[in-house]
Amino acid sequence: MTTPLEGIRVLDLSQLYPGPLCTMILADLGAEVIKVEPPGTGDHARTFRFLFNQINRNKKSIALNLKHPGAQEAFRGLARTADIVVEGFRPGTTARLGVDYETLRALNPRIIYCSISGFGQDGPYRDRPGHDINYMAMGGVLGLTRDKDGNPVVLGFEVADIVSALNSVIAIQAALMARDRTGEGQFVDIAMLDCVVFLLHNSVGSYLETGEIPTINPLHATPHYGIFKTADGKHLVIGIAHEDWFWNGLCDALGLEDAKGLNTFQRVMGKTELLPRVEKAIGERTLEEALRVLAEKDVPCCALPRIDEALDDPQVRHRGMVARVGEGDGAIQQLGSPYKLSHTPPRFLAPPPALGQHTDELLREAGMTEEEISRLREEGALA
Repeated sequence: MTTPLEGIRVLDLSQLYPGPLCTMILADLGAEVIKVEPPGTGDHARTFRFLFNQINRNKKSIALNLKHPGAQEAFRGLARTADIVVEGFRPGTTARLGVDYETLRALNPRIIYCSISGFGQDGPYRDRPGHDINYMAMGGVLGLTRDKDGNPVVLGFEVADIVSALNSVIAIQAALMARDRTGEGQFVDIAMLDCVVFLLHNSVGSYLETGEIPTINPLHATPHYGIFKTADGKHLVIGIAHEDWFWNGLCDALGLEDAKGLNTFQRVMGKTELLPRVEKAIGERTLEEALRVLAEKDVPCCALPRIDEALDDPQVRHRGMVARVGEGDGAIQQLGSPYKLSHTPPRFLAPPPALGQHTDELLREAGMTEEEISRLREEGALA
């Protein structure tokens, strides 16, 4: 069975989260991904084994010390036949190493070169350091995410890292499509701050049209959309947006018949009176009871599971979102792929590689002799 990206070769210079997640998605879809790592330490994420194992399957590893001229030349040799390069250094670093887009384009005009950085390749913040929490704050997300006392809350996972990876995949795929028409590659500039700002369509749309600065309401601030505590100390999640029929079903289920017929605007404006009534009605029922009566009225609702409960959910299992990768004692459990393609599905062939596992193999394929490989290894250029 073929895969969507069969025959596409990716050189992955990135470390930690956004770049490796991007290239794992490309690998799942059939690309040959070569993970280029520094000898000795490798990707810094190797010290965070749980993260590393989740975002580096289906890859090969070559250990090159790109501060060594011989390793730089070896990388350029690989780039001559590559389709894509992904890197996550600060702007300017790859130029100092002699592996930047302009250098590689001169060798291979079809190369697609994706740089993922905090603030992009230009602008006043170009050279600033940062991580997920910084981009989430500067992009406005943390200012909209507050606890019931109005204090900003750090989210429980790395949104900026993940959304930057996903946008990188989209941009790379677009560049591949463009190359099919023009025959030429191009430079892809992904800024993590841009990706975070792009998440805020609803809040930004409201601000740009009204001039009013949006602020998030406290938790459970609307009677139809939030998290509610049940009589047995558990939590029920209700998600009604604009659908008035769902609200009417909730009112029927909870005995709030006099509140039926209110539209979204009326519910929000009347939240001071309505919210305590919904909280009280749910608080008088166990989670199981609340789920049952709401489900009978087709109201969008669910429990609030722990991560183990979420992974064990029958729908999650049925959709293959927990996968076993590898064979025998070397097999590991990982998240599956959300991409369900009927004719060219993602594949999970191999667990993450050992550091430098494929160094010699790849350099031989690139035309190096055993003597040249041994000499570079003795000089500390590779491992």
